[in-house]
Amino acid sequence: MDSIPANRRLWNRISSAYQHEHDPRIGAAPRLWGMYSIPDAHLQALRDVTGKRVLELGCGGGQWSRALAAEGADVVGLDLSEAQLGAAARAMGTNRYPLVQGAAEQLPFAADTFDLVFCDFGGLSWAPPHLAVPQAARVLRRGGRLVFNVAGPWFEACPDPATPNGYNKADPPDWAHRWPAELLWVTHKPWPDRP
Repeated sequence: MDSIPANRRLWNRISSAYQHEHDPRIGAAPRLWGMYSIPDAHLQALRDVTGKRVLELGCGGGQWSRALAAEGADVVGLDLSEAQLGAAARAMGTNRYPLVQGAAEQLPFAADTFDLVFCDFGGLSWAPPHLAVPQAARVLRRGGRLVFNVAGPWFEACPDPATPNGYNKADPPDWAHRWPAELLWVTHKPWPDRP
């Protein structure tokens, strides 16, 4: 089954409620990864983005894109949902950046366009990875980085039954130390072999 229309309908339907509930936390401070709000300053997953061409793959309300644009990145926010892109446009502020509607499985960009492609529970949480990861690799320049955070299999397989499970109601951090709830992937597109 093609997941693109179903995902678009879902996010168009829930966008307003999602942004109302989660934007105050997600947008409160820049560069906080995932359910446990781990600072990127600690993880160093994105590094310095100043002057870098950056694609947020599933930007939602644009919280990460806004922060990176303010740091001097040349950001493009991509999302499947018109409603999510509307939320990002309304919240954009003075650091303007392009918003593009599209799917992670069918990126509407030329090859070798971005220095960094990333998402935090964005497009790579919703798109089939065997389609989306090659698309991300295609649009990355040589030496570019793909960084993404997704739910780990233990998040659903071994929940703490006494604790609410879900975004902003995650299992306590001590549980997540035993059963990793999230997976932060950092990889790069290699340079071609040189003679």
